[in-house]
Amino acid sequence: MYHYYYIKTDCRDNCWDTAEIQEYLRKSKLFTEQPNGIFVSQNPFLDISLMKVKDLNSWSCLDFNPKETNYVSIVTSYDSDENIIVKNLFKGLEQLLCFRICPDNIERKV
Repeated sequence: MYHYYYIKTDCRDNCWDTAEIQEYLRKSKLFTEQPNGIFVSQNPFLDISLMKVKDLNSWSCLDFNPKETNYVSIVTSYDSDENIIVKNLFKGLEQLLCFRICPDNIERKV
């Protein structure tokens, strides 16, 4: 079972510095970095995509911008309270971005 989370700015015109988020994720040493702002970890399983979306409610992982990010999509096999690594990573992202990570309650079929 996968858990879906996101963190987004208060409006699409407000953005975070993509390089700052990338540096935070690189420092964790958990991830393999893939093109277009995607970070993947196998243990624990985490898939984090950095995006600058045109619509905060309709987006694609292809919405990467190397300078600005307004939406971060997170998929993990753990609930955020089940794994200390995931919990600490989430806490650090929230502190860095000054916004809360929210569960994405949209039901998806895998």
